[in-house]
Amino acid sequence: MTYTVGVCDDSPEQVDLLVHYLKSYQGNDDLIIVRSTDPADFLVRLKQHPPHIVLLDVDMGDCNGIQLGGTIKELFGGAVVVYITAYEKYALEAFHIRAFHYLLKPLTRAKFNQMLEEAICLLRKEDSSKTEKTFAVQLKGEMLNLKYSEIDYFEKTGHRIKIHAQSGESFFYDNLNSLLMRLDKNFFFQCHQGYIVNTGKIRAFRDKTLFLDGDLQIPVSRSFTDKVKEVLTRRLFT
Repeated sequence: MTYTVGVCDDSPEQVDLLVHYLKSYQGNDDLIIVRSTDPADFLVRLKQHPPHIVLLDVDMGDCNGIQLGGTIKELFGGAVVVYITAYEKYALEAFHIRAFHYLLKPLTRAKFNQMLEEAICLLRKEDSSKTEKTFAVQLKGEMLNLKYSEIDYFEKTGHRIKIHAQSGESFFYDNLNSLLMRLDKNFFFQCHQGYIVNTGKIRAFRDKTLFLDGDLQIPVSRSFTDKVKEVLTRRLFT
């Protein structure tokens, strides 16, 4: 498979290093490299060569790398955006534009290769017909089977759990602790005494509130705030 990888950093030395790592990659895939030290020029080049993977710095002079990443995601929705920067403080902002990774400089070849392999693996999975994870529960004599991607969140309502899904709302008897044991923690986590949220639906976190797809808002209790930050940053730093 051939993948196009874009590299943009205002430091020519950093661009040279990343390009060197890419050219030294020992995988079975061919890589087309699009490089630039100027964000505006970079976008022009990407329009000529739509990217699969994009490697960006955060602070590039007058250009905000987070905003640049957001623009790239809008133009090339399937692009895997990775930030390689010296600034840890922008990690949550990177999550908001669905960045795949957030790596801190100095970047070792081993860490780079691991990230690249994971990014390519993700692209392969998206292109494959692999069966998606599902959640099944018995409802009034019939089995409800929902894909993880169809579920927004679970809400505790008395002795029952309400499923908020794209197809509508459903109720079943259970408690959140038991439910959490049944769910894959890579996809769902508890953010409040009354809510379990689909991580993939989160678009922002501010003012003790999680903002999900479809203008949904879920409260975050104080005792779960650190957990929320941990979950949102874990995917960027691992």
